[in-house]
Amino acid sequence: MVNLEWYRTFKAIYEKGTLTAAAEALFISQPRVSLHLGSLESYTGEKLFYRISKKMLPTERGKSLYNALIEPLLKLEEIERYFQKSTENDIPTISIGICFETFQHILERHLHTLNFNVITSFSDYQDLLKKLEKGIVDVVITPHKTEIKGIQYVPVVSASFQEQWQLPN
Repeated sequence: MVNLEWYRTFKAIYEKGTLTAAAEALFISQPRVSLHLGSLESYTGEKLFYRISKKMLPTERGKSLYNALIEPLLKLEEIERYFQKSTENDIPTISIGICFETFQHILERHLHTLNFNVITSFSDYQDLLKKLEKGIVDVVITPHKTEIKGIQYVPVVSASFQEQWQLPN
């Protein structure tokens, strides 16, 4: 029987392009990502990625597997969010898409003060905006404003970078 985590790991490798980035996205170790991939490749009997200088490129079989898996996995993630929200009637839950560094510097220190649950989705801003369009996340915190029909942009934080430079004499 295939472990669902193998599929989730495969999806992360496919979307992130490296084992390390997939491990960071899944909050697991890189050796565990390698183990999941190795197990899935052993199960399928075929290589799913070409390993090219610190990059993972999907084989044709890997592309086929991804195309077959992506919709069911997204549906399972949606079901997971639905049932998590429904089991906690007193406390609302919001799904936030955010870059990990932004999360660490801005949001993480305030989590304990929020009167709602937060599900975070870490990725680059373009991917997060796609997830917002598909309804996978409720809110995206991004420094980039992109015109997407039906998406409202509201400034949350403003920052400025000012530094004085002095050239040596």
